[in-house]
Amino acid sequence: MTCRLVWEPEGVLAIYEGGLPSGGFLDTVRRIQSDPRFDDARYVIHDFSAVSRHDIGQSALTDLAALHYGAKLSSPNCRIVFVTTDSGLAEAIRKVLGGDLKSYECEVCPTLVEARDWLDAQPQLMLLSDVMGFIGR
Repeated sequence: MTCRLVWEPEGVLAIYEGGLPSGGFLDTVRRIQSDPRFDDARYVIHDFSAVSRHDIGQSALTDLAALHYGAKLSSPNCRIVFVTTDSGLAEAIRKVLGGDLKSYECEVCPTLVEARDWLDAQPQLMLLSDVMGFIGR
């Protein structure tokens, strides 16, 4: 698996190539979320356009949902977009990350251009971080 992270002024673009093991994908998500720039990120785009094969299924997406849930406490103003034409993966993403385990708003788009258009059409989030747990009380 090859993954290139491109930090942009308002977020990060993760470009994956070749075979994509779920463990490698989750490691990339952890690397993104542990970067200090993530605290101010408005978006994360996971571009799977050049992925030739993957093993990302419901289990890995459930692990991803847990990572998102924790990260949203300190960085609540982010949206996650997946770029893929793999209908099975798109359906699994929508089912797991849009269902009971929803934290971040997630979208699946077939192209990077459509992903950016979707992000541009969304209102800017202005949520407060609740990393200390004061808001939820």
